[in-house]
Amino acid sequence: MIKKFAQIEKELEVLRVEGIQRGNDTGFKCLDELYSIKPGSFTFVLGPPHSGKTEFCFELLFNQAEKYGRKSLIYSPETGSVEQIYAELIHKRCGKQIFKALPGHVTDKEYYSAINWIDEYFDVIDSNEKSYSLDEIYGLCDKNDLIFADPYNELTHDMSKFGTRQDLYIEDLIGNMRRFVSKNKKHVILALHPTVQEMSEDKDTKKKYYGMATARQAAGGQSLFRKAMGWINIWRPPIFLRQDGVAYKDNEVIVNIEKAKPKGSANRGTTSLFFDWKRNRYYEEINGNQRFAFEHEKGENVVMPRDFTLPLSTEFGEEEQF
Repeated sequence: MIKKFAQIEKELEVLRVEGIQRGNDTGFKCLDELYSIKPGSFTFVLGPPHSGKTEFCFELLFNQAEKYGRKSLIYSPETGSVEQIYAELIHKRCGKQIFKALPGHVTDKEYYSAINWIDEYFDVIDSNEKSYSLDEIYGLCDKNDLIFADPYNELTHDMSKFGTRQDLYIEDLIGNMRRFVSKNKKHVILALHPTVQEMSEDKDTKKKYYGMATARQAAGGQSLFRKAMGWINIWRPPIFLRQDGVAYKDNEVIVNIEKAKPKGSANRGTTSLFFDWKRNRYYEEINGNQRFAFEHEKGENVVMPRDFTLPLSTEFGEEEQF
């Protein structure tokens, strides 16, 4: 459909007056400097297993619910069954394990209070029942503001129309995603695994490690990256590595914004978050203090982490600037 000025006059005037608006804050000031969660957009999050990728995505969803009352639909075979996902969410809500055999577990009152809150703000798809395509997931999210699919390779992919042309399939998939989020003002977060990574060697300790995976190492690689609106790489560095002589912490996770669209909603850059295993939540460090989601709004100035030179995986050589 061709449109003329008369058909978009109101929308253009809003854009002219207000400019491009950021999305919702993430909960962390250091990350808000780089990224926001904007309705009508989508984000790909890349990281190997055990990198903190899924926990990072859950954190974003939780913070959207707690701050803005936004509802999420979760499809996460990566996490497990529906009951395992509920256990994960209850742990995050209460800051305590649900398992009665463990000391300090949730009380019955905390347990049922958390369930009532989770039922209000989260819907969970049973991935043990069947595998779902993105289109099928879209059909289930009428009342949800955000969709989290984890991971890409656990989705059903019908490539029958595209033969062996994965690039054409991905273009079609992303085109459908772009139209869906734009029309319905949703935000989709899609988790990705890298395909193959070669190990790097630390020059000081001579120990081998995997560097941060980048877009070309994801399933779908450059085809996905070219069409993406937002792209985040998650990396949990080994503690024997040092950056400018400073060792990484054992609970530190590097968050790298590799691509940011639309213009004005995010910026390329890198920061650190830290994971509290007891509370099952991320926090940032401000003036040497731990600050969980939105606690920075109490008025402290955030200190951005040191300027990282990221050790990237070397399979494809130096990372190309797209």
